[in-house]
Amino acid sequence: MNTIEINLDALLRYNITPNQYVFLFLTHTRQYAALYRFGQEGPSFSAEEIGNLVDRGLILNLNKEGYYYLDFFVLTDEVGRDLFDQNREKAALEFWNAYPILLRDPHTGENFSLLTTDKDQFLKDYYSRVGHAIPKHRRVMDALEYAIDKNLIDMTIRQWLDSEQWTMMWELMAIEAIQ
Repeated sequence: MNTIEINLDALLRYNITPNQYVFLFLTHTRQYAALYRFGQEGPSFSAEEIGNLVDRGLILNLNKEGYYYLDFFVLTDEVGRDLFDQNREKAALEFWNAYPILLRDPHTGENFSLLTTDKDQFLKDYYSRVGHAIPKHRRVMDALEYAIDKNLIDMTIRQWLDSEQWTMMWELMAIEAIQ
């Protein structure tokens, strides 16, 4: 995942920096590779920023004395519930269940499944990309409904997620709204 939506209300409510929000999000979604990549290739997370989150009780430090691993921090339950939807599968399952199951090849007449992917991995990936942000999930569901109504689904559910087809649908919906 290369993009993240920041909840500005959370920044104000918890008086945290955008950098701290990114840390909380990556920690919550257990995207440890991204957490370390941001630390190595990006501006990183300062010890003061993380210490501030610990001191204020927003995260717990599970590191042993003398160690400092980014993936040994966890959000407190209250912060996790408040900032991120805790039902990790709810949004993803709604998307999964709404996605068409079969597509008929117009040339051969053969049907092929559009749900050929590891469902558990898909649910995790959907949550990381979309499902943690309920407003974004609603917009993605609107885009999916539009694509289904306009008969624009021509790829597997995995391809639709990986290529973020909803962005194209948003553009088409905007064009249609102008006309």
